[in-house]
Parts: sequence; structure tokens; C-alpha cells
Amino acid sequence: MDKPPLSEAEITRLKRREDEIIVRLDRLKSTMSETKALDTLAFKAKLFKEAQDELRRVQDKLAGVSGD
Repeated sequence: MDKPPLSEAEITRLKRREDEIIVRLDRLKSTMSETKALDTLAFKAKLFKEAQDELRRVQDKLAGVSGD
């Protein structure tokens, strides 16, 4: 069953969210390279993976390939 196309407002909201996530990923990348403590690095790696997963979901939705 095909899903209805996204509205312009939904597309705008998703693109804004995509931009926010990309900024967050970039920030995490830079702080991870500065981190020395392994426990902090592991936590940031977990946050990084979660952000990547969310970015993938947003991009899939924008592409019309939502897995929900």
C-alpha cells in the first residue's frame, strides 16, 4: 500500500531535522577526536550511532522509503 506524498510542511520539517542531525553528528565527530576517556568515548559513540540511525530514518522518509 503506497503512502500519500509528504506535504510541503512535512518536507520542510524533515529537511530542517536532517540539517540539525548533521550538525549534531559533526559536533560529535569533533568532540570524539578530542576525548581521551574511554567511557566518555563509548558514550559519544553510542550517541553518534543513534544520530546516524535517526538521520537514516529521516532521509528514508524524505525519499519515500519509510520503514514504519
